[in-house]
Amino acid sequence: MRGWQGETGSAMSGRLYGQQALQEGFVPRLVGLHHKDGYQVPFAYPEGAPVVRIVGGRGSGKTALLGAVHDAYNGRVPLARVDLGAPGFGEPGVADGDGDVPNASRITYLLYLLAYKLGLEVRRFGKQMTFPRLSLGLLVVTAWRPLNSDETDVRPPDLRRAEADLRTLITAEDPDVRRRRESLGRWFDVVTDNLPLVLSAVPGLDTIAGIVLDTARAQLVRSEPDKGALAWWGGRLHRSQGYQGDSLQRLFQFVRGFRRLDDRRRTAEEHLVAALLDDIDANYGALRRLNKKPRPLLLLDNAHTGVGHTFLDLLDSGLGAPGRTPTRPAVLATLLGKGNRHPPLTEVGGDAVPQARPLVLGIPAIERAHIAEMLSRVDYPDHLPRVVARYSGGRAASARILADAAVRRVEEAGTIRSGELLDDAAPTLLAKLLPDPVMRERLVLLSAAADVGTRRALWAYAHPEDHSEELVAARVHEADDYRIRSCLDGDRALDLLLRHRLAATTTHERWRDTQLRLRSLCDPRSDTYLHHTLALGRVEEVVSVLHHRFTVAPPGEWLTALNLICAAPHPREGYEPPAGSPTLSCTACGSGAPGPHHDAVASLVPLLWRLSDPLTLAPREDELTTVRIALETLYGNKAAHAAYREASAAWPARLRAGTQAPDLPVSVLQEGAAS
Repeated sequence: MRGWQGETGSAMSGRLYGQQALQEGFVPRLVGLHHKDGYQVPFAYPEGAPVVRIVGGRGSGKTALLGAVHDAYNGRVPLARVDLGAPGFGEPGVADGDGDVPNASRITYLLYLLAYKLGLEVRRFGKQMTFPRLSLGLLVVTAWRPLNSDETDVRPPDLRRAEADLRTLITAEDPDVRRRRESLGRWFDVVTDNLPLVLSAVPGLDTIAGIVLDTARAQLVRSEPDKGALAWWGGRLHRSQGYQGDSLQRLFQFVRGFRRLDDRRRTAEEHLVAALLDDIDANYGALRRLNKKPRPLLLLDNAHTGVGHTFLDLLDSGLGAPGRTPTRPAVLATLLGKGNRHPPLTEVGGDAVPQARPLVLGIPAIERAHIAEMLSRVDYPDHLPRVVARYSGGRAASARILADAAVRRVEEAGTIRSGELLDDAAPTLLAKLLPDPVMRERLVLLSAAADVGTRRALWAYAHPEDHSEELVAARVHEADDYRIRSCLDGDRALDLLLRHRLAATTTHERWRDTQLRLRSLCDPRSDTYLHHTLALGRVEEVVSVLHHRFTVAPPGEWLTALNLICAAPHPREGYEPPAGSPTLSCTACGSGAPGPHHDAVASLVPLLWRLSDPLTLAPREDELTTVRIALETLYGNKAAHAAYREASAAWPARLRAGTQAPDLPVSVLQEGAAS
């Protein structure tokens, strides 16, 4: 079986499940180069592609996809891959920045890194890309200090002297051009010598910044103010904001807007991103355009972060600039989110060219056939792919973790039990989906509560040291908010993992006390009360109440309740129901012996509860027959009970296919009161 790198992998030599249409078909048409061979392919968007946003949950394969695209084009086109959620954007040796400071922002850190990476030599591409416009803008916002700044000046004297001399020449109405060039050169040299101090907010960035800024020196010292990159800045700043003076003077005035730390900084960052894009365009002269040279490629991981959203918005704005058709980079950005809310990656296969801007695509869920392929190294039990599918939640990385654990266990022991698989893999899965260990443990505890109303009471019960209601509410809210921010709210597979972990790490006595506590918080007439009663193992009590309900509740309502109740969690092996459990007489049966309806309910409840365990084996045919007969008995050839007849036909087939409570279908047609 081929290997596969997870979300943190840097290489991808194995399968990308469900993503080949984008990796092998669509991306080559964005870049203009085949993903393996050296031949060019027609551009999908000759006038410039939209930013492609790829949305998926943790472990869905977003980073693996970028890894595969990176490996396919590294060394073939100008390429920059950054992780917008990692310290230093994932660049070795660069620490995380201190956030926005007067002379730098997360956007400027990112632009330094992108210019450096895109400017690296690509042998088959030709002349290295340069970024004169961007380097000039980055230089002045990073190193120039306007007068009347509120900052404490701790810079070395030679830098202050060089700046004072240059300020005199820049502010002069009719400056001596030769003297100004000399002064610019001296100032640049002193800045370069002191770059670690100038960029102290981001340790480790100075080497990369120095390489990028080398381009700026030639522009400052040799160019005329009305030519080249300086003219670009002069024209843009005059048109958009009315700056006065020549181009160099306007550029140095531009710093004030950047340092305001308000909307004017965003406008300044917009200018810097426009400089990046226009520098890319300028690197494509007439010959490169005529030869349809492949486009640069930006790979932006974890773009759901604050800096990611800002940068994507700035890119969208810049990519839509009017004028002649410029050469723009191909941009793939991954975002944490629910991919099923967007068209899948498979929609960009073949000749499909979506016109949406921005273009948002979702990573599809992994399929059962993919899981079987992952397990194919060993002779695995028939039920194993179903268990892997339930606990993976459609996430490729989760399925890979489960499959690898199963393969190891089968290779070592010759077989595997479902419980052993989860014992091996659940801690790793949960750590991947919920990286914060404190929040992870909170969510494990709170998974025992079946509804919102009992979560706070459960926390107060488990943590008596949190005395105030406000503190309890805050603890629960923090956990819930963390799950929402992780895009895992309502995720059934995560719920199963959390409940399994709770059962695996909880003593039998603690399990019993927790379920009793939760049950005491519920209305005794509610489904939730019976849900916790069943989790306690008090099956007969649940059967008696449900038989009574059968005599008074509409069939659809009764079947829905049965679904919810039988989805109760299971304690770990060896648990015994509480001693002295009450043996309630069934009010529907009265003093007589149990009748066929009671027997039908008594056969359904424990069987459906057992089959709702996600670790259960595939149901046997005799068990499915029991379900069918019990529901037919409840139907009893009464028209008003048609929902039971529908269930008797549908539930065995759905159970055979792997559906579990609470997801068994309930028909609400032709309902009436039971008699």
